[in-house]
Amino acid sequence: MPEMIELFGFSVALDLKLYLMCGVVFVAGIIRGFMGFGSALLVVPALSVLYGPTLAVVVGVLIEIPTTLGLLPVAIRQAERRTVTKMLLTFLVFVPVGTLLLKSVNPELMKAVISLVLLIMVAILAQQERMAALLSHAGTLFAGATSGVAQGMTGMGGPLFVTALLARGESAIQTRANIVALAGGLIAISSTSFILAGLVTRQAVIYAVLGTPAILLGVWAGSTLFRHLSRWNLRGVVLAFLALIALATLAQALV
Repeated sequence: MPEMIELFGFSVALDLKLYLMCGVVFVAGIIRGFMGFGSALLVVPALSVLYGPTLAVVVGVLIEIPTTLGLLPVAIRQAERRTVTKMLLTFLVFVPVGTLLLKSVNPELMKAVISLVLLIMVAILAQQERMAALLSHAGTLFAGATSGVAQGMTGMGGPLFVTALLARGESAIQTRANIVALAGGLIAISSTSFILAGLVTRQAVIYAVLGTPAILLGVWAGSTLFRHLSRWNLRGVVLAFLALIALATLAQALV
């Protein structure tokens, strides 16, 4: 029997699953620190195998809160408010749609959906410049709607709206500020949506709290890695790793 600890009235087993979760979250933090986003692309599919898709999606969103809060003050000042406001309104409409699907779809089917969405996100990131060239300003709202549904359903809506913002051709500072501001808004909206849907359980909060030190340490390690190895094409390695995770999760869901 694994050792048990009590946190906020909930019993947590100090077992292999918990240690694997912390390891996954640490590696996800490295991805976040290196690429600037994308930790959910690893956290959600991996945790869906360990604890089921619903808990994985909720934890994947909650665990992003500390890393996002530190970046928001500057981003809010620098962001282009009209662009951010329009997409946030789109998120407000479509994230609850995805949350409803998360709550109602069969868990085993949801694992397969999460794997397929991850493969799509990896493909988008791999061809991000080409995808951005295809998007018009009008397509930004469509990307926002799709991103909202993907976020509410799988917690992995980031690459879609990031690509849409890159398509606008604004300065790097403006684009980064818009991305950070919208990422914060997307996390706030999806967290609220999960709370209203009754998906934010005590278990999810505790696992998110336990994983927070690991993701913060991972973000620091990833940022350090980027400063020293940014000249190397590690982005391709990260995307290949995420694709393997997606395929492994899909295989597990279909067995």
